[in-house]
Amino acid sequence: MTASPAPAASLDLGGTTLTYLPDGAFRADPVLAYPAGHDALLGDGLDVLDDDGMLVLSVGAVLVTTGGRRVLVDAGIGDRTIPLTPPGSDRPASMHGGGLLDSLRAVGVDPGEVDAVLLTHLHADHVGWIGNEGADLIPTFPNAEYWVHDAEWDFWTDPARSAEAVGPRPHELALIGSRRRSLTAGAEPVPGVRAVETAGHTPGHLAFSVQGSHTRALIVGDAVHCPGEVLHPGLVWVGDHDPVGAVATRERIADGVGSDDVVLVGPHFPDTVFRRYRPAADRPLSALPR
Repeated sequence: MTASPAPAASLDLGGTTLTYLPDGAFRADPVLAYPAGHDALLGDGLDVLDDDGMLVLSVGAVLVTTGGRRVLVDAGIGDRTIPLTPPGSDRPASMHGGGLLDSLRAVGVDPGEVDAVLLTHLHADHVGWIGNEGADLIPTFPNAEYWVHDAEWDFWTDPARSAEAVGPRPHELALIGSRRRSLTAGAEPVPGVRAVETAGHTPGHLAFSVQGSHTRALIVGDAVHCPGEVLHPGLVWVGDHDPVGAVATRERIADGVGSDDVVLVGPHFPDTVFRRYRPAADRPLSALPR
């Protein structure tokens, strides 16, 4: 079996529902994605590669519906393609989107009904639907506030970062800045949704712990890109700003979701973003039934 981008799926936590909203896909050469070595991806029965041996990741957002509120965790990549094929390579790599708003409307939600966007971090594939690129700066989610960690905001608003291809574009920063709310670890921007410090991939990266009446879930953003990083937290992603910190964060996540009855939500995971991690099981990382 080969990996495919995850389809839309919902998970009832008890009074709170998580819905994965596909936007597009990410295809990368695992040799380049994990420059310190990727052999660990090839074991454990994980399906993370396609028929060409390329790493397949999903690109999308998670809708949290709770207490009459509609909250997005991240905002996809937008209707564009970012090429990632290095010079001289014959293995095409890219990340692309375009489907998020259709995915949102398919579950009966209009962009104007989203009242908050919680940003794990500000990489391009997490802020792409913030708004249009024209001079009028029209927000996609006109009634939403944008919650982001100060360290993340300060990092990406530094003019020295403006040319980074994987960073936010000027219009995205302008729109976020116009209605930004400061977020710190431990805070609850929405009742039942708590920010969790997961720095390493970026300086102000946050995960979100979502508590329902019978289940808790942890939405990890890019703290964990691929299921293999749960089983092997020492894998180092090429885009980790602080590799040592990123590995330490992945180790904490694996320990936490492996010891508690928590659903791991990996928005970049292929096939399904909702997983259980039970370290002692024959197949430690299992997909939840769709």
